[in-house]
Amino acid sequence: MAALHNPGLPGKFPYDSVLYASAGVNYSAVPALNQYHLYDHPDPAYVTGRIDLSAFAELGAAVPWPFANTAVPLNGHLRIPRGRGPFPLAVFAHGNHNPFENSTPGYLYLCELLASHGVLAATIDVNFLNGFNFGENDGRAIVHLEHLKQFRRWNGQAGHPLCGKVDLNRLLIVGHSRGGEGVGHASYFNRLAAIQPDASHPTVPLDGSKGLGPYRFGLRAVAAIAPTDRQYQPLTGPTVVPDHYFLIHGSRDGDVSSFEGYNTYNRAHAVDPANPTASDGKRKALLWVYRANHNQFNSVWATETPGTPTLSRPEQEQVARVHLGALAQAFLLGRGNYFRVLRDHAVAAPWVPARVDCVSQYQGAERLFLQHNQESTGFPEVSSPVQGSVFADSVTAARQLFDLVNAGAPQTTITLRLGWSAAGARYTLAVDPATLPAERFRLLSLRVGQSVEAPNAANRDQDFTVEVSSGSRTVAVAASSLHRLLYPDVVFGAAKIVMQTLRLPLRRLAKRGVDVRDVRSVSLVFDRRPGGVVYVGDVQLCD
Repeated sequence: MAALHNPGLPGKFPYDSVLYASAGVNYSAVPALNQYHLYDHPDPAYVTGRIDLSAFAELGAAVPWPFANTAVPLNGHLRIPRGRGPFPLAVFAHGNHNPFENSTPGYLYLCELLASHGVLAATIDVNFLNGFNFGENDGRAIVHLEHLKQFRRWNGQAGHPLCGKVDLNRLLIVGHSRGGEGVGHASYFNRLAAIQPDASHPTVPLDGSKGLGPYRFGLRAVAAIAPTDRQYQPLTGPTVVPDHYFLIHGSRDGDVSSFEGYNTYNRAHAVDPANPTASDGKRKALLWVYRANHNQFNSVWATETPGTPTLSRPEQEQVARVHLGALAQAFLLGRGNYFRVLRDHAVAAPWVPARVDCVSQYQGAERLFLQHNQESTGFPEVSSPVQGSVFADSVTAARQLFDLVNAGAPQTTITLRLGWSAAGARYTLAVDPATLPAERFRLLSLRVGQSVEAPNAANRDQDFTVEVSSGSRTVAVAASSLHRLLYPDVVFGAAKIVMQTLRLPLRRLAKRGVDVRDVRSVSLVFDRRPGGVVYVGDVQLCD
């Protein structure tokens, strides 16, 4: 396997800086908008048109924008690697903030990193939707897609500096805060020929016939930084992201403190209880960063948590560089070994500040659930098509629709709560090995996290033993040897129980005598703490 290099360090590509903007806006006529005057002077080769956003969003209130929502501009800051290309493209969008402060340059530190590795990278202006504004995140999605369309236009325009340089099949969209919710909607809208934004508006074509679209871009991945969720909801129900999805959020977020994006994550690529072996072929990953806040992912925004101990801005930006850099390496640049960072944040530990603690989750495209818990809130069961029984010895086992992360929305994902009050308690999935083709997979994986309930000692890692048996051979592995199970970071609101994915290589079991073709049981043995409560999302075989 090829060695991994720190994806948060600059690469070898020199790059050029370009400002693109719509013609004739005349920000300079409005002194209060002095931070936007630069968009009156774009590079002559990069003058853009405008779009009609009126079916999707109003402009932010109390700001004297020199345009209406029927003619919003397409402005952005672009970093272009030098070379023939074609290059992948990543486009960043900010969220809600004081509209008199231009939020757009806040992701140039990430654009410049990606450009140095051979990725076209832009950060786009959506400030006109900021301020006192609500329900506009579908508009943010349309703006994001229209910027992609602008790059497609330049790519096909003979004589343009970007002609033939944009690889439209390798695209990444990234959004922060409301922009993070917006990229989820953009992923969904990207596949549509039309949409009715809400009950008060008619259906809007997205096929180009009325100006918006067509889209259908080759999105390789969608990344959300501390996103909101369901501030806009399509008439069809909460948006389900259809593309590969990555989520990063800070435990000391003083703005989106409810970790709403976890609901978006759960909806993406979820198991279908009626057809649990079906896969849409997509991956998803989550990174929960202890002591990170909201604003410091944007280099322009002042911290929203003064007086609260958090990571420093350079520390937080380094976390973003490393993990979003790894995402780009894996999805845009075809370096699949960087999926290791998405699977397990510990791989990136040498590249982030030493005091950064994280929790991560990962779900691959191919998996077989021993237990996914989505059948009902009744007593736990082994999930079909695997056959077997569940045994709880001195363990209280209950499946619940419980808001683990204080996301503040109706829950649709069932989680298993396990509690014990004496060492040696045991929770066992006894399975028929004929229904468990473990030899087809590389790993046994489970998502588990501890709560702040009284049996768990405050600020102490939880631990237990994972036992896997085949016939007469049983192997025991400490959960802590796979990953730390951190105590929740309780700062804003209720504690958030963010489960950690534990990944146990089947090869490791085989070396110790387990016949992976004949696995009979998987047990969680609570023998390392006298009592505790953990929540389990699922147990699965995966790659």
